[in-house]
Amino acid sequence: MDETEELLKRLNNSRDLESLSNYLDNIEKVIPISISDHLKAILKEKNMTPSDVIKKSRIERTYCYQILNGRKKPGRDKLIAIALALSLDLNETQRLLETAKEGVLYAKSKRDSVLIYALNNKMSVLDTNYLLNQYEETELR
Repeated sequence: MDETEELLKRLNNSRDLESLSNYLDNIEKVIPISISDHLKAILKEKNMTPSDVIKKSRIERTYCYQILNGRKKPGRDKLIAIALALSLDLNETQRLLETAKEGVLYAKSKRDSVLIYALNNKMSVLDTNYLLNQYEETELR
């Protein structure tokens, strides 16, 4: 059972306000509070540096550091570029988007389908933008 299923099971078993409060207290420990904390945890897990992400994501250096330091809230496209740079899988990317309160990738959307394909095939940001162009979709901005 993955972490999300386990959390949902625990939440479904909450029958009173005390158990809900306990669940909510524990979930804050499990789910990073900020997108910058979430990204820092992924960088550490992947043994990557901010410089690695900057090079691979093609995000302007200062702006990327501001995202990683929590001074800027990245939009959906920047998060997807970072996900590609970090070679995240689809589930990791969806969690990143959810943590940032940005829309998750949706398989019924043509552009999102191309992005899902790119993530599943560990494509670079440059190659992903090329693919988006081929299908007449907007590049990652």
